[in-house]
Amino acid sequence: MISNELDIDPWRARLRAQGRVQIPGFLQAEAASRLHDCLRDEVRWETAQRTDAELAEGLVHSAAPGSAEDAALLEAATLRARDGFEFYFDRYRMIDARRDGQDPELVLHAVVDFLNSAPFLDFARQLTGDPAIRMVSAIAVRYRHGHFLRSHSDHASEEDRAFAYVLNLSRDWLPDWGGLLQFLDPAGQRVVDTFTPRWNSLSLFRVPQPHVVSLVAPWAGSPRYSITGWFRRG
Repeated sequence: MISNELDIDPWRARLRAQGRVQIPGFLQAEAASRLHDCLRDEVRWETAQRTDAELAEGLVHSAAPGSAEDAALLEAATLRARDGFEFYFDRYRMIDARRDGQDPELVLHAVVDFLNSAPFLDFARQLTGDPAIRMVSAIAVRYRHGHFLRSHSDHASEEDRAFAYVLNLSRDWLPDWGGLLQFLDPAGQRVVDTFTPRWNSLSLFRVPQPHVVSLVAPWAGSPRYSITGWFRRG
């Protein structure tokens, strides 16, 4: 599944020096195209927002994408985002679906198995220089118009997250469409680096590290698709 032409040495050096890297041409071309088509045409998406968010009467924590309820939830999340951390996007929980045998026809199940195979875990350890990585989590994510992820660091007390990754699967994405992975200074006041979600690239960065996904513009020509998660020690 990983491109046979990938030379990890320069990317490993950059990751160690800067704590983040974006690797172009990460997957074999046919694999990237197949995953894109799956995310575009086959996944049963659900909306995602903070589960602890206080919602107005009549609203729930998830709705069918594109429904009136979805629009109301997005509007409410956008208003809450003025005051602190919020997010709103579509997701498919790949690990849960694989465990529970949901949607067995989806190629995403093979991706979960691949990411947690001995060869890929060895690759992850070599790329990051972290011999303690023992598993990879994964969710499929779709950002539509108005979707966003406000500043956070990916630190989690219940998981030992070593590195976060984003496998970008959006074709011909333009920077002014939004949906940019932006890294902030430790104070969260200044953008210090930006990764555009380039087709078939792997964005990888050390955790914790403050970052955002900027709001997807209303003129974006397509949704922003990705598979994302963490290389975990535990």
